[in-house]
Formats: sequence, structure tokens, C-alpha cells
Amino acid sequence: MASNAQTTPFARGIVNYTRSEIDAQIQQLGQALPVSVVAVNNAMVTVNFELNGPITFPQIEVPQAISRYARPPTQVGDKGFVMSADAYLDGITGLGTGTATYNQLPPNLSALVFFPLANTSFPTVDANAYNITGPNGCVIQDDSGASVITLTPSSITLSCGGHSIVINSSGVIIDGKTFLTHQHGGVQSGGSNTGNVV
Repeated sequence: MASNAQTTPFARGIVNYTRSEIDAQIQQLGQALPVSVVAVNNAMVTVNFELNGPITFPQIEVPQAISRYARPPTQVGDKGFVMSADAYLDGITGLGTGTATYNQLPPNLSALVFFPLANTSFPTVDANAYNITGPNGCVIQDDSGASVITLTPSSITLSCGGHSIVINSSGVIIDGKTFLTHQHGGVQSGGSNTGNVV
């Protein structure tokens, strides 16, 4: 193969070589880029890169920047950005196996995490309260699911230890009995106590 090594001055050649090596390393670095969600798989999302340019990025599945203990109802169409970690993440997110090593940077699209972003079109809420919303409502529960509070567009349910309280358009229902129209058994005139709800 022909080479111009003997005709190119060493000083120019070493500068060109160094510049090309630096450019190659910069290309490997992860970037923070705008995305939209195109699919949701439990705590993972598939994102589409929302940018124009000479490069077409593939849609990729990435973890969300969320905790095991609080999961937002991320929806298809939600917008945000992905940010790159400095080490391999698949082993700790479950998207792969193995352990990260500090001396080897991951390729630029392989250690991304999705972060949602606020939008001016969001509904106005009380700025002095912690607001939790979701298209189907909200669920608060312990890990075992023994105690659950469920809020939907049509009802509020509290359940624990085999008992429940439901508030909906028909009223307040306690353990299956409507509170305002319930009856008591064993009613006698005088100072006696009434029996249980029937």
C-alpha cells in the first residue's frame, strides 16, 4: 500500500494522527439527547431520538431514572432526554449481565438512562402540594400488597386485613355495606345497644 510517510513532515503527521485519535474518542462519548417514549415495558422504555441531522439513531430500550419504590405511569408519547452513564449499566438494570469496569468506557448509546422533562402543557396544580397523578389514578401499597389505597377517576378504596372502605358515586361502602342506608339488628326500645350492621 502506498504511503506518504516519507514526504509528510513529522510535525504535521503527528498532529493529524493525534487529532484523528481525539476525534475517534469523542465519538465514543455518550451524549444527552432529546427523546420521546415509543413503548413502555415495566420500568424500561423504548425511546425515539427527537433530533434532525446527518445521523439517524435507532430506537433503543433504556432504563428510566426512577426508584423501585416510586414508579410514575410513563406513557407512550412522554418526552424527556437520555443521559449517558460513565460505565456499563446493563448488569444492574437487568437489561444484560456482567459487571461494569471503570477502565473501559461503554459505547455511546449503550449506557443511556431516560429522564422525563416538564412541559408547559402540563395541567396546573397546587405548587405547594406534592401532586401524584396518573391516567388510571394512583395506587399506594406496602411491598406485600396487604394494605392498599387505590384512587381511580370513579372511586377511592382503602383495604387492609380483609376489610375495605370504598367511596364512590353510590356513597360510602364499608365491608360491602352501604354506610348511610345500613340497618342494625337487635334494635329494642330503651337503653340497649343495637346489634351489628345487617
